[in-house]
Amino acid sequence: MENKGSTQKYQKPKQILGLVGSPRKLGNCEVFIKEISANIDIPHELRLIRLPALNILPCSACYACIMGNPCPHKDDMNFLLESIAKSDAVIIATPVYYLGAHSIFKRILDRGFLLYSYIEKTHKKPCILINFYGIEERIGVSAQTLMTLAGFLCLDIKETANIMAALPGEILLDTKGRHKAKRLAKRLFVDDKTPNESGCPFCGCDIVRMEEKEFVCALCHGHFFINNKNERIKIKDGGIFGPPEHMFLHREWLKGMKNRFLEKRKEIIRGTLPYKNIGIWIEP
Repeated sequence: MENKGSTQKYQKPKQILGLVGSPRKLGNCEVFIKEISANIDIPHELRLIRLPALNILPCSACYACIMGNPCPHKDDMNFLLESIAKSDAVIIATPVYYLGAHSIFKRILDRGFLLYSYIEKTHKKPCILINFYGIEERIGVSAQTLMTLAGFLCLDIKETANIMAALPGEILLDTKGRHKAKRLAKRLFVDDKTPNESGCPFCGCDIVRMEEKEFVCALCHGHFFINNKNERIKIKDGGIFGPPEHMFLHREWLKGMKNRFLEKRKEIIRGTLPYKNIGIWIEP
């Protein structure tokens, strides 16, 4: 829309979605996302979802969504995915609990087959991932978990920030935390990414598996080695993450596995039935 007598066009405010991975109100995840928003210098509206408050049911492994049928669970998964799809950018933050992200992220990822229906809408949306930890260097696999979620949604990860702050809201007690928020605010809508100087050269993940003469990324499964100049040299892309078309190939593979099971169903049942009454199930 353009006003008469002016060359200045109306700029629709961007929708930024903050996914708060902590149940604690006004904790580090919540206030830091809000501080990042306060430092973004383009018109925007910040919308927030407290992830642990969502009703996300366990996957029942029925493959209904893979085969084009609706998920039998009537919970908050579609609300969450619709909210991400409607946003222009996403900020995801979690506390580190026992060397991992909050369990809500695993519950979401366990329902990951539903992501295939949304990745054409979420592809290339910029995002920032934030992990708050309390003990020096004890980040564990938290960063990997957030990167997995962002990767399977085909989001454009601008930066992963691992920040030491454990007391509720302490991240903004000094200027150091506010400077970090200001820097991340400037990163959200830039065209480039912050390179990871120590992790996988394909996706930036810090967790790798060591094999003979090479490393394999635990996240994207990219293969690389380090030469005598301490340079990371790519060998082979892992083929896990990519554009929607690439991800849809994996969906077709999953459909094939479902069909393979149906073809061998009688044979599988005959093989498993002898185990039906072995052991004693106990309940609380």
